[in-house]
Amino acid sequence: MKRPALLLSLHTLLLFTLLLLSSGAFALLFGAETAGEARRQVTFFSVWALPRVWVGAILGFLGVVLLMTRQATTWIRFAALLVIFFAFSIVSILPWGRFAEGMGLHPSPMCTIEKSLMFVQMGRTVPIVFFSILGFILLMTLAANKLFCGWNCPIGALQELLHRIPLPRGWKGKLPFRITNAIRIALFILFAGLLFGLGFSLYGWLNPFEFLHWRLEWAIVPAFAVTFIGALFFYRPFCYLVCPVGLLTWLVEHFSILRVRLDKKACTDCMICVKKSPCPAVPAILAEKRSRPDCHACGACIEACPEKALRFK
Repeated sequence: MKRPALLLSLHTLLLFTLLLLSSGAFALLFGAETAGEARRQVTFFSVWALPRVWVGAILGFLGVVLLMTRQATTWIRFAALLVIFFAFSIVSILPWGRFAEGMGLHPSPMCTIEKSLMFVQMGRTVPIVFFSILGFILLMTLAANKLFCGWNCPIGALQELLHRIPLPRGWKGKLPFRITNAIRIALFILFAGLLFGLGFSLYGWLNPFEFLHWRLEWAIVPAFAVTFIGALFFYRPFCYLVCPVGLLTWLVEHFSILRVRLDKKACTDCMICVKKSPCPAVPAILAEKRSRPDCHACGACIEACPEKALRFK
């Protein structure tokens, strides 16, 4: 990567971090007056005024710019993952008043599906906030494949960061997508069956977002093992094996406007992108398959391609 482009990317990330910090400071002074008013008028789109939504939109836009300009390099991606985790996991526990409250993951992405179906099972009305957050996730996914999962989700970011920890040669691997997706679908069917049959939520024991409440409970031990220990050996194991939002966005991803695309004329079939990318999506991208494994828009394959045959467009 050329030095000017690297400096531009670092400046962009720095600008976003400063924006996040200044927003928190502003909220300390003025946020308390508007919070009560916002709570009294909860509508589908009023939820999108929450800091977690518009900060997520800014991060998503930043991700698209970096990907389209081929600046989502290894170290820029690393910096972005740190910002994502800080924004959606740490800010909510800082003394930043209403801004910090608005950055809290309530409901978490996984809860938008789990808790919504639990409300239905109990015969209760699903709160509008669940539809609004899920709508935002799907809108980002339609705009650019898995933009929310790749550039907003703190659990996904933490998994990627853990996967970067070096291990002895041969310890890291790629799980076959046909197997992981079958498990993910089976878990969702099992969850629905147990919920509507016995009133038991399987996802309640497999939800790593509970970890972000920063308290240790026995219920999160299975999720901890699958998500954070598994991430040392496999790329985003929770996303591919368990996450119902990952399953839903995988379906919607087939209709995304922006995604990684192949310039067949420029490709030399060197397979460097397959070797350098941690995810299982690249072979399907090279084969130009319409249906392919989850692509979390990390930019690794785009960076790896020496012929610039892979583009985010």
